[in-house]
Amino acid sequence: MEFKTLDLLRHGEPQGGNVFRGVTDHALTEQGWSQLLAATEADAATQHWDVIITSPLSRCHDFAQKLAARLAVPLVVNADLREFNFGIWENQDMETVFKEDFERIKGLWDDPMNFAAPAGEALLDFEARVLRAWSECLQRAEHKPLIVCHGGVIRLLLKEVLGLPFNNINRLDVPYACRSRVQLVSQQPYDYRLLSHG
Repeated sequence: MEFKTLDLLRHGEPQGGNVFRGVTDHALTEQGWSQLLAATEADAATQHWDVIITSPLSRCHDFAQKLAARLAVPLVVNADLREFNFGIWENQDMETVFKEDFERIKGLWDDPMNFAAPAGEALLDFEARVLRAWSECLQRAEHKPLIVCHGGVIRLLLKEVLGLPFNNINRLDVPYACRSRVQLVSQQPYDYRLLSHG
């Protein structure tokens, strides 16, 4: 029986402060680069990954591109791995939004299945495109992909892996440069196993 082992890696600390970043394209801080180097150093040294798949946003793509070049493995950019679009709250200070628009933003936690950001994205549409990207990753021939993406993307993927109800996805802590390792049987129906997270 053949297995795939996929690593999910959240980007490091981005520029721009504590905002609803979503699809806003902030680059990494120096600290963000350091966090990602620390998270990947051991496996990169042994060339653990055979492909790197990344969100197109700079905070993911720039590091993924350099790592792929250093390891001489293919780099695949998948636009469906970009973060949730927060609409009118994009690039707005989180504390201010919570203070001034709490009744609308709280739906992201209280009722995610019915939540949609004004002028942005519905959470169910976000899930649909993330799972489309996931399916494409699973269908690739490589057995050890590294997927460089975002906190919201990783929460939805772990929801899929663990069979979590939608309302529980925000219980998952996904800090900067967090890595999750998932193993599965490489043929459908997929039998998932979360090997590590943190």
